[in-house]
Amino acid sequence: MERPDMVALAGFVAVAREGGLNAASRRTGIPKATLSRRVRDLEAGIGLPLVSRGGTRLDLTEDGRALLARAAPLLADLDALWTETRDWSGQVRGRLRVSMPVLLARFGMGELVARFVRTYPAVELEIDVNDRFVDPVSEGYDVVVRANPSPDTGLVGRLCLRTRSVLAAAPGVARPAGPDEPVDAVVLSAGRGPSTWTVLGPAGELTVTPREVLRCSSMMLVHEAVLAGAGAALLPAWLIEGDVAAGRLTAWGSVPNRDIEVWVLHPPGGVTSPKVRAFADFLVERFARSRAMSDRAHDASGEDRRGPRREDGRA
Repeated sequence: MERPDMVALAGFVAVAREGGLNAASRRTGIPKATLSRRVRDLEAGIGLPLVSRGGTRLDLTEDGRALLARAAPLLADLDALWTETRDWSGQVRGRLRVSMPVLLARFGMGELVARFVRTYPAVELEIDVNDRFVDPVSEGYDVVVRANPSPDTGLVGRLCLRTRSVLAAAPGVARPAGPDEPVDAVVLSAGRGPSTWTVLGPAGELTVTPREVLRCSSMMLVHEAVLAGAGAALLPAWLIEGDVAAGRLTAWGSVPNRDIEVWVLHPPGGVTSPKVRAFADFLVERFARSRAMSDRAHDASGEDRRGPRREDGRA
C-alpha cells in the first residue's frame, strides 16, 4: 500500500462530508473533475474502494466511512495548526540562544535582557557568556555578539557599536619619551601584535614601542590588568571613560585605524527571524543611547568595510 496523498485525502473528505462532487466543488472552489480524480487517486493508492458509484448520490463504502471517521478530525486539527502557525508569523517568540563576550555582559546587559524578556514574554532567552568565538550553526546559537569579528566568519548581522581605541595605563606607569623607550604592554591574544603604536594625544603624535608582558584572551582581563599597573594597553574609549575621570587610568591618546566594533551576528540565508531582529534592535538601541557613546564613537548605522557582511548584503 502506498502512503496516501494528503491532497487526495483532503479531496475525499470534502466530497464525503458534502455528500457529493457538486456540493464539495461549491464548498471548496475546486472543479468537480479535479475532486473526482483525487478520490480515484486515493482509492488507487490505498487499494480499497471508498465510494459506491452508479447511484444518484454518493454513498461511502464501509472502508470509506471508517476512513472518513479517522481522517476528518485529523485534517481539521492540521488545518487549525496551519492557521495558528500563520498567526505566529512576525511574532517575537520561541527560544533564543545568545553568546556574548564577558566584558560586554558586565556593562548594562542585565538591564537590557531583563527589559527584553519583559517586552517579549513569549521569548525564552538564554545568554551564554564567554570569549570564545562560537559556531552558531554547529553549537545551536541564534545570535553571536562579538567585538571585531573576522570578515571570514561567514556570518551576517548588524554593527552595534564602533568606538575609538585609546592607549591607557595606570598613573604609575611612565609615559615613554619616544619609540626607543619600550613600554610594558598588555595585549589581547587574538589581537594584532604591532611593532609600534602611533598615539594621538593632547601633546601631539607619539610613537610607542610595546614590550609584551601579558597576553589575555579576554578584554575584561586586559582592563583589570591595566588597572592593576601591569602596563599599557589598547582599550575601548567607552570602557575606560569612568576610570579616566576617576583618575584610575591615564589616557595617553587615541590610536588611529584601531577602532573597536561590536557586531550582533547570525548565520546567513533566509529571512531573519523576528526574535533575532528584535534582539539586534535592542542592542543597537542600547549602544546608541548609552552615555558611553558620548566619546565621539561613530554612528552604528554607518558603513563598514572590514567586518562581516551586513544583513542587507553590503560588505
